[in-house]
Amino acid sequence: MAIWPFNRKEVTMEMIAEDPTCDPYYDPPGWTPPRWRVILSFFWESIAKPPGERRYVNKLDRGLLFYLMLSYFIKALDQRNINNAYVSGMKQALHLNGNEYNYFTTLFNCGYLIGSIPSQWSLSFARPSIMIPSCEVFWTVMVFIQSRSTSATYIYVCRFFQGFAESICFPTMMMIIGSWYKPEEIAKRVVIWDMTSSIASMFSGYLQAAIYTNLNGVSGFAGWQWLFVIDGVISLPIGLFGFFAIPDFPTTTRALWLNNRDREYSIRRMTEVGKKGTRKMTVKRFFQIFTGWRFWAFITPYAAYITGAGSYMNLWLASLDYSVQMINILPTIGNAIALVSAYFFAILSDITRWRWQLSIVTLLPYVFGNLVLAIWDVPFGWKFAANLVPNIGQPFFSLFMAWESEVFQDDTELRGYLPAIGNAIWYCQYAWFPVVAFPANKAPKYVWGYWAAFGLTIINIVSIYTMYLAIMWDVKRRGLVVNKFGLYVEREDVLDYSSSSLGDIKGPQVLEQVYETGSIDLERDSDIIETKKE
Repeated sequence: MAIWPFNRKEVTMEMIAEDPTCDPYYDPPGWTPPRWRVILSFFWESIAKPPGERRYVNKLDRGLLFYLMLSYFIKALDQRNINNAYVSGMKQALHLNGNEYNYFTTLFNCGYLIGSIPSQWSLSFARPSIMIPSCEVFWTVMVFIQSRSTSATYIYVCRFFQGFAESICFPTMMMIIGSWYKPEEIAKRVVIWDMTSSIASMFSGYLQAAIYTNLNGVSGFAGWQWLFVIDGVISLPIGLFGFFAIPDFPTTTRALWLNNRDREYSIRRMTEVGKKGTRKMTVKRFFQIFTGWRFWAFITPYAAYITGAGSYMNLWLASLDYSVQMINILPTIGNAIALVSAYFFAILSDITRWRWQLSIVTLLPYVFGNLVLAIWDVPFGWKFAANLVPNIGQPFFSLFMAWESEVFQDDTELRGYLPAIGNAIWYCQYAWFPVVAFPANKAPKYVWGYWAAFGLTIINIVSIYTMYLAIMWDVKRRGLVVNKFGLYVEREDVLDYSSSSLGDIKGPQVLEQVYETGSIDLERDSDIIETKKE
């Protein structure tokens, strides 16, 4: 029995059979949304969904999406704050010089690299709802320790273990979010989840400016030390909340905020879309990942995503003798641009279902920014724009991962391992790339680095189109068909739940002589399932 306050009453299938209207997901037959709901659905699609399904999606948003946003917020906040702390007194306090700033990033990336694949393998015997919050609490401990650092060595150790702890989060969270939301819902959720990093970056700038002004020297702590302390205070309760909020997967969930009816509805909903449940990861399956075309098609655009332009705006501003407050605040303009751009592209992606096309479009601002900064000898206004315009393309990664969640929806574990392996490769190259291409002792003129980022962005664009061609080849080879959600699935997986509420006591219907398979208990639900046969 669920105790989450969203659940007011446990509804059984027997109760629904006697009175369909008692089902919390009951949708009146023939219901159509009012015009105002249709208009608002362009901004948030669930507004125009039938009442029952809308109630379910809202419940997911309050539980799963809300936690994901909080979790990603604290990670982005803590990562961003190492940059803000560096330019707000930590460099002088710890007597840093040379490339220590780059090594902070390098050690974090090394930890992430080492933990990426083992963290995914751990999910074979441990639930995400246990592993992720445990790593977040450990992450928080590392944040607190950094506030007491007396040399770069302390920062190096903490950053390494922070990277190791974070390695499980993004791939697993992406796998979870792709297991609960439908195609018309996923892009906005992934973008909103990812864009909390921009909110965190904005918040970090204002937070550091406020701390430097009001807390610098209080209780013997410098402003940059207070930044880590406050980060830890914010992070700890969010990490603990994860033990309760993470629902795992529809077929394995034990979340207290989901009752039995919610779980049944979740399985039916995802089965209709064509998503597969979780399977045990074996050594054979693990090595098959590396030999399949999906790995190679996915990994190239993933590994080639190195932004360059816009990432070092604070160092450029510092070279122009801006105040500490302005160095922290001005880059937040780019974060605001990224938020608006992200939501615009998310809406456009969900409406048009242009996943790979919009992924390419969002890379074009990086082409502009890196090209201008590579040339370098341009007016101040062009440099300022070259540092801000690339923020328009920040939703690239979210759109690309939403596309990955759809085209590889038939293999849940693959959707976790691909970004995990991709992260391992990406962080492996990023462990040395910033040191070589963007060394702190040569800031802010990184001509070679921006040319390299420009070339990688072009490679990224070409590889995305190549991945699309590979997917179309696979669709033709396997004889896949398109379901009503516009997704390619096996013919036997084409289902149509004509009534999500079971209001007409029909439940799922199988189309075109294709018999139902998947996670439905046919014996239990035999009185509410009607199979269409020619």
